[in-house]
Amino acid sequence: MLVWISAPVESVAQDVSPEVREELNNQGMSAAEARRQARELGIDLSNPQRAAQQARQLGVPESRINALLQAAERAERGSGDGQQAEETIAMPSVPMLTGRASLNPAQIFVGDLPREVSVRVPLRSEQPIENVNPFFLTAEGDTARVESVERISGSEQEGTWEGRLFTPEESDPANWPLFTRVETQDTTVVIATGRRLELTDTPIEDEDEPDEDARPRLDDLSAFGYELFDSIPEAFAPQPVGPVDDSYIVGPNDELRLTVWGAADFQYDLTVDREGRINIPDVGQITVAGKRLSTLREDVKQQLSRSYSQLTTDPPTAFMDLTVTRLRPVQVFVLGEVSQPGGYTMSSFSTAFNALYSVGGPLERGSLRNVKVIRNGNVIATVDFYDYLLQGFAENPVQLQNNDVVFVPPRGETVAVSGAVKRPAIYEMRPNETLADLVEYAGGLEANAYTDRFTINRIVPFDERSDPSIAREVVNLNLNAARSGDVQVGLNDGDFVRIRTILEADERAARARVNSAQVSGAVFQPGEYELGGDIRTVRDLVEAADGVTGDAYMPRAELLRIDENLDPAVRGLDLEAVLNDDPTQNVVLQPGDSLHVASRNAVLRDRQVRISGEVRRPGRYRLRTDMTLRDLLAQGGGLFDEEYQKDVFMERADLFRESPDGSRTEIIPFHLGNAIEGTGEADRRLQPGDEVRIYQATVERLEERFVEVSGRVKDGGRIPYRDDMTLADALLQAGGLDEGALLREVEVTRMRIDADGNERATPITVPLGGTQYTDPVSFAADGDSAQVLGEARTFELQHRDRIFVRQDPAFRTQETIAVEGEVQFPGQYTILEDNERLSEVLQRAGGISSTGYAGGGRLIREGEQVISDIGEAIDGRERSDIIVQPGDRIVIPKRPNTVTVRGNVANEGLIKHESGKRVGYYIDRAGGLREDTETILLTQASGATFRVRTGWFRRTPRVDDGATIEVIAEPEQPESEESFDLSETLTEVTGILSSALTIIVLASRAFD
Repeated sequence: MLVWISAPVESVAQDVSPEVREELNNQGMSAAEARRQARELGIDLSNPQRAAQQARQLGVPESRINALLQAAERAERGSGDGQQAEETIAMPSVPMLTGRASLNPAQIFVGDLPREVSVRVPLRSEQPIENVNPFFLTAEGDTARVESVERISGSEQEGTWEGRLFTPEESDPANWPLFTRVETQDTTVVIATGRRLELTDTPIEDEDEPDEDARPRLDDLSAFGYELFDSIPEAFAPQPVGPVDDSYIVGPNDELRLTVWGAADFQYDLTVDREGRINIPDVGQITVAGKRLSTLREDVKQQLSRSYSQLTTDPPTAFMDLTVTRLRPVQVFVLGEVSQPGGYTMSSFSTAFNALYSVGGPLERGSLRNVKVIRNGNVIATVDFYDYLLQGFAENPVQLQNNDVVFVPPRGETVAVSGAVKRPAIYEMRPNETLADLVEYAGGLEANAYTDRFTINRIVPFDERSDPSIAREVVNLNLNAARSGDVQVGLNDGDFVRIRTILEADERAARARVNSAQVSGAVFQPGEYELGGDIRTVRDLVEAADGVTGDAYMPRAELLRIDENLDPAVRGLDLEAVLNDDPTQNVVLQPGDSLHVASRNAVLRDRQVRISGEVRRPGRYRLRTDMTLRDLLAQGGGLFDEEYQKDVFMERADLFRESPDGSRTEIIPFHLGNAIEGTGEADRRLQPGDEVRIYQATVERLEERFVEVSGRVKDGGRIPYRDDMTLADALLQAGGLDEGALLREVEVTRMRIDADGNERATPITVPLGGTQYTDPVSFAADGDSAQVLGEARTFELQHRDRIFVRQDPAFRTQETIAVEGEVQFPGQYTILEDNERLSEVLQRAGGISSTGYAGGGRLIREGEQVISDIGEAIDGRERSDIIVQPGDRIVIPKRPNTVTVRGNVANEGLIKHESGKRVGYYIDRAGGLREDTETILLTQASGATFRVRTGWFRRTPRVDDGATIEVIAEPEQPESEESFDLSETLTEVTGILSSALTIIVLASRAFD
């Protein structure tokens, strides 16, 4: 969206700088919107430097910040005499999207077609929008247009348009992109919305029906806390200037500011020297290193009072303040499980948190809860980063000193938690922490948590394993008791805690020799349960799951059991008998058993009915309970509209119904008008598979008779049919036979009625008696064509016949390939045989001349270069010896003896080729790379292009004669492909926010 803004500062008139206007235009923001968003962010628009600092913290590139700051300064310097202008906002000169287009639904199962799709498109334009025509591009390249498009909100210049699409019943699975054609008085544009309609061959489950196979897995969880370090490290880097608190310990290279006012008035900026002293004029040296700032103020005050007694008189007449204006740098070593261990220089006000941020944080295998600060060989502090992550601060953080070591050990014991908690993840646990601590780390329970029971999937500790091959167990405990502290639930390394929901589906996984059983499907609490105690039989398992739901299929449940050979066996159980404790059905469970209780909807076939013919929405519909004929007529659409009824035959419609055994179909006619009005057959109950067929009001009269001619004729197509028309007549009206036609026979396809009374297409081969081409270099003569047409006069045609003239398989046209440049005999060469190769054509052209350069040769096909090394092809390398095709061009250049270097280097141009030299040699000859280089591309003379990887331990590739080295610079700023709502993205992604915040805060000098 393009928005042009012109606004002054309050006291002076000025124009918006081009840089700021460009950023605001790209983001679609007005001055008023910038002010409002800035206020919501708590940004002071009168202080661009402070705003720039906030932008740096969000990771905005420094080059972009400096460019916009300079633009704001130029705008301020160029301000006028104070005349105030009014803010004007121009709408886009061409129609643009103002938001995200919406589809409802955006995904459709092809078995549910035809289906109505609602399409909404928000638009804005400088001129009134006259027409909006959304359409989809189908997989076949056709357009499916949205109908009944109307503006539902806003104005003709800025509003939302809505329409409907009826997806055809015969559509195949595909993705259809949505476009919108928008017309104004002067402009017509087609806009790609970025939305797609997905037609899938997989049935789509109802959103209100839980997925019975959905279960959280350990692979779906991430380790808690490590994503904090994915943002820009500078966001948490300590600043080299104050303020600092009174506990700050002063050291060498700190800069202090001493200010005295009152009876005496002076100010000194003092640097602490290597010996830890400062020199105050007229007072002398004072040792300050190692002292807290609060203590140092008192010491300096007592020292100054010897020369300025007014500081300590009662009451004092002189006053003093001592502050830190610049912090000294310290050398800190960050070691252990970090991505970039080593020594780092940072401010003396840094903590372990700042130090880890400067190196990108710990690796995921590193600890977040046991980070050690080591000073002079002793551990002086252990940092728990969960304090920062869960409560936003840590008590008494240790300030780092010179040569301190921040050590990250391997991660300690970890426990995963999933299900009905607010923050499912993998957490690092300290010794003696319990389930209550884990739930607190996970943000607490969700409102739909099932508090009666939870499950721990546990890896048995090494010293407790009785069977080393099967070292897993399942533990079920009461969640209420664990949360209240009545039961202390200890956790082991590798535990996977699962908190169930009120209605939860569990995955089907049977593990032999694990003392548990699973129940899934139509029960209130599906899941995995520990065997023993109150759970011994199938009935016990169902009762532990709080019983079956109302839609459970009682005649049969399936018990999956793993035998001793690990083969699954299924046993059907009468669920009603199980609940009645029938011993033949209520069997004793074994470890690893899995019981599935199916729902009626899953067992019984999905029942459908269909309506076809003259209705708006023909297709299949789900058969509902007590659904009547009139209900289906209403779903078909249009039949209750008096205008639509004018095109419908109201006297009769037919209901087609299959017999119970499916052997025959019964036709039940009924009066359509009566059924619509609610009488006659309106209340007839429908049965599965019923189809209602609606007919047109009029019978279309056959007015045109024709035959069609295709194949090797000069002017094929549809030809009007007349009585006694022969095959010769049709061929003559089609312009006669084309060169290459097969003169032996012609195929005519004719519609005929078979024994069952059905009309079917039947092919008829008509022998013509002509001569077939046998010589691959001979062609049909007019005499042959005349002879064929003479014999074709004896075959009479019928209405709707289709005539197809085949091509003679022996017919060939001369197809050529061009050879140009430095060869002995350049020119056009005929392809002599199938699969003729590049080297063979060059050999026929006399080979490459002495001035030719095979390595730079190009094979051009349909305007595009085929990447191939012609030198290798000549040498017999089959991988480069490509099979030529008609229309190909082979171009052999002269040897250039140069290499082209262009792009982001100091001096672009041609450099003399030196055999064996690599990319780095030619870049050095071009003056080297500029600082903002993103990548290097090497295009060899053959056209093959490679990305060059550079580094201390990499060798760049050798460069062929005639090659091109292109150095790509980093883009200044990526352009957004679609407009976005800043207020919405502020809460989502910091990376997106940073760009918009830069615009707001740096453009403030031009708008406030």
